[in-house]
Amino acid sequence: MTASNRKGSTHRNSVTQLNKILPVPIQLEDETNSEHFNSSSHITDVLVGDYHVIQGEGGSSYVVWSIRIIVDESVYSSMVIYKRYSDIQRFRETLIKHYPGSEIPQLPPKDNFSLQRLLMSDYWLENRRKGLQWFMTNVLLNPKHQHSPVITDFILK
Repeated sequence: MTASNRKGSTHRNSVTQLNKILPVPIQLEDETNSEHFNSSSHITDVLVGDYHVIQGEGGSSYVVWSIRIIVDESVYSSMVIYKRYSDIQRFRETLIKHYPGSEIPQLPPKDNFSLQRLLMSDYWLENRRKGLQWFMTNVLLNPKHQHSPVITDFILK
């Protein structure tokens, strides 16, 4: 056997040996529609955080709240959604219709004519955030509502 034939043979053997030790390729599976995913996954924490003041048409402004939802106690399984107060208000009304007789917590008052609201003062915004935090925690962490289509629609739309 010549030197070049031995080199080619050695290369083929090393590739064969390498193939034996390589890990099995990762195979991704979509379990979002499986019973296992729906029955075992649940919201474990909710945080109403920052707000963003958005300038609307005609010079009016409104506030959008960031809401972080953590699933299965993992920061890596979290999502951030952005909702206006009116979105959360509609969500509450839908919950009341879907769960008649249930104790659905109140939202912080609308305060349409409050000077602090009109000026979007830090004090007013922090009180609103705390009220929204109370509401979202009591609704989204309630085990009776965890897999409700009302909750799913609110989060995904």
